[in-house]
Amino acid sequence: MHIRPTLRPVDWSNVDSKGHTIRRARSSDDEDDDSSDHPSRKKYKAVGQAAIYYPPTLTPAELMWRQRYGFLYQRGYQLRSRYHPEWTPLISGNGRHHHSGEDHIMQILPQVLDAVRLRDGLVVCIKMIQDLRKLQQVQITQYFSTDRMMEDSANHVVPCYDAFLDGYSSHVQFIVMPVLRRFDDPEFLVASEVMDFVTQVTEGLAFLHKNNVAHHNLNADHIMMDAKALVPTGWHFVSHFCEPDGMTKIVPRDRKNHPVRYYFIGFGSCYHINPRDKPLVLNIGGTDDDVPELFKGTPYDPFKLDVYTLGNVLLKELYDKYEGIEFLHNLIEYMRTQDFEKRPSAAKVLARWYAIRHTLNEEELEETSLVLRQGVKPRKRYSPEQAVTSHRAPGLHQNMATTSSAPPRSYQNAPEQHASGARRY
Repeated sequence: MHIRPTLRPVDWSNVDSKGHTIRRARSSDDEDDDSSDHPSRKKYKAVGQAAIYYPPTLTPAELMWRQRYGFLYQRGYQLRSRYHPEWTPLISGNGRHHHSGEDHIMQILPQVLDAVRLRDGLVVCIKMIQDLRKLQQVQITQYFSTDRMMEDSANHVVPCYDAFLDGYSSHVQFIVMPVLRRFDDPEFLVASEVMDFVTQVTEGLAFLHKNNVAHHNLNADHIMMDAKALVPTGWHFVSHFCEPDGMTKIVPRDRKNHPVRYYFIGFGSCYHINPRDKPLVLNIGGTDDDVPELFKGTPYDPFKLDVYTLGNVLLKELYDKYEGIEFLHNLIEYMRTQDFEKRPSAAKVLARWYAIRHTLNEEELEETSLVLRQGVKPRKRYSPEQAVTSHRAPGLHQNMATTSSAPPRSYQNAPEQHASGARRY
């Protein structure tokens, strides 16, 4: 018997900004329905009937990437097989689960996608910028990616590998960056790892402000890390808790023995202000709703806003979650001064942190395990054999893709793929 399954379109209103499904609370109407004319019934599958699975179709955002598959290939970047114009879903899945082929994994963030750089096999992140108001992030990242700026270890702006205009729409621009993970994915394990994180981000913010750039939206989602040392196998760009095959769970290593570097991303609303001008702006001010000056409707200093939002990250993502990092308390209070005119600059925050760090015993911090505070739930845990090196499983971003299929016939003369066919991370 031939069965034609009906594909249900994705309801994006039920998905939050991190790609998680929003659970809808049961209403009183639902309860009434269940208790009266429509009693709940357990559904049974007919004996001997084979389960039917199907890969999700491309979303409208994914169709935009598929349209540009050949263009990006000519530019030297190969998208995953799911976005090939002649893509046919792997009906057999990945050989272990019928419905879990790597090409079944849908894109979550519509503006970013992974690709393989053909000249060397490096897995990169390509961002599609469609908002003309946010094109400044291209110039900012390019400036901080110059040789002179990259020589400074305090530079924590995400590197820009390449940038180019779209071949289809003149108002669209692409920027190519490294594949990163969120800064706390996987979790911090000991206090010394937190100390290194605070050092890097405070140095990075002071360096950014020294060069007259205010990020203006430095929340937790805009602080990333290069996690190649923690996950040498690479990880799937969307299913970040899995290896590139989309099924094998990653086994992350610890930061103490495998140091990482943190980066700032998301410069779409940043300000470059001439040092001779007064640094006052009047804007929506990013996504941090706790910043007090944003509720007054008067001009504020975006540099001081950065200090507050970074202090909020330290408070909400670290201090409120873990026991064993009480040394952050005074620094956080200092950064979260309510009056922005009295709030310290990033340079003063860095000096205060250096003074605090000088009083700490790093060897003791390396032995101080972080414990979640009462009532704080960890993220999705890794499997038991991974529990030695981490508390939980990841929460956002990226890496690695499976080998994409050959380019469309009209692009056979595009750059050849890296000779070995291997992917670098």
